[in-house]
Amino acid sequence: MRSSAVKIQALWRGHTIRLNLQKEQTAACVIQSSYRGYVQRKAFQRMKRSVLVLQKHVRALRRGKEDLETFKNTKSAVITIQAFCRGWLVRRQLKEEAQTRRRHRFSAAVYHHLCAIKIQRGLRAHWALKSAKRQLHYVIYIQRWIRAKLQKKRYLEKKMKIIKAQRAVRGWLSRRHTAAVVIQRAVKKYLSKKRELRVQRGIIEAQALWRGHRSRKANDTPKVVAIRHRFRKVNQRVKEEDRLCNKTTVAIDYLLRYKHFSYILAALKHLETATRLSPECCERLVNSGATLVIFTLIRSCNRSVPCMEVITFAIQVLLNLSKYYKTTEAVYAVENSVNTLLDLLQIYREKAGDKVADKGGSIFTKTCFLLAILLQDEQRALEVRNLPKATDRIRSLYFLTARKHKMDTERTVTKLKMNVSLNGSLFTQPTPRKAKARPRIAPDWVLRRDKMKEVVDPLQAIQMVADAFTLVP
Repeated sequence: MRSSAVKIQALWRGHTIRLNLQKEQTAACVIQSSYRGYVQRKAFQRMKRSVLVLQKHVRALRRGKEDLETFKNTKSAVITIQAFCRGWLVRRQLKEEAQTRRRHRFSAAVYHHLCAIKIQRGLRAHWALKSAKRQLHYVIYIQRWIRAKLQKKRYLEKKMKIIKAQRAVRGWLSRRHTAAVVIQRAVKKYLSKKRELRVQRGIIEAQALWRGHRSRKANDTPKVVAIRHRFRKVNQRVKEEDRLCNKTTVAIDYLLRYKHFSYILAALKHLETATRLSPECCERLVNSGATLVIFTLIRSCNRSVPCMEVITFAIQVLLNLSKYYKTTEAVYAVENSVNTLLDLLQIYREKAGDKVADKGGSIFTKTCFLLAILLQDEQRALEVRNLPKATDRIRSLYFLTARKHKMDTERTVTKLKMNVSLNGSLFTQPTPRKAKARPRIAPDWVLRRDKMKEVVDPLQAIQMVADAFTLVP
């Protein structure tokens, strides 16, 4: 064991010595390579400095030659310019001397001429004074006579004017008295009529209350009473935000602020209901400037189904505004409003055999009805007729709709002929359209029997627009 341990120790010591020798050899190689690199870098830097010095001297020599050449060229140019300047100064001096001599001659001639003019002026003034003294007496006599005539004439004119003014004032006072009597009579008649109307209205209200009381007493059933109680409970639970004006304000805010499709559609639905039921909501919508936003929204939509729904509600809102006389002008006053409506008619026109006509039919008829309402005013109709190509577009749309209606009628006639019996009566042609008086167009909150309803027939709608354009007799 001892000899084995000695052998192991000897081997380990030899291995350690060899490792140390290898490390020292590697370190010596590294030191030698670093030193040799340092020596080479020093030599390269000395050589580089020498080359830079030589380059600097060569460039300085070249620059000196170029500067000398430039100096020679500049010197020759300066000498030439100096020669030209000296010649110009000499010529200028000679010209000024000639002008000075000419001025002296001219001033002398002017002096003699002025002296002659002074002498002539003094002589003429003496002759004129002598003649004026001779004629002054005659002039004064003529002036006195003319002034007396004019004063007499003015006196007579003033006298006639005063007489006429007195007559006019007396007539005015008489007419004023008569007018006051007539006004008093009319006011008394108006007040008595107003009192009668107030009494009559009170009697009618009392009658209405009594009839309502009798009707409720006679017709009250448990079902009607329950409905009335439910209405009262609903009215008690109504919050402030459920009021129509507040909903209108929120809808206008959504329409002006948000760009999401669902928000815009919900806002248009609320605005359609509000403008259909309340004139105050119509005025608030116009004052907020939302009409321009609605037209911009219409112009930005395409023919997709959601966009068509948005356009339908937007056109219905504009239609409700145009029915109210206070907001009709606001709809028409939007920039390019008529062109936008004409573009809608062109896009959603109904063609023969069109399979998707039902989707855009309501847009077409509503737009026609809106145009017909806007063109009821003669001034607006004249302005629209003067628009470029507006009449041609309406004429082409009218003929296209009429042709489609004719084809649909023929198709219906063919179907009826196939279905009727041989002994039955066949389809008769419709009578031509007769000219009728212009119907009364009023908002939905006006309950009148003679109020015109919205048009749903495309041919009738385009005929209304063509009548406004005077295209159809």
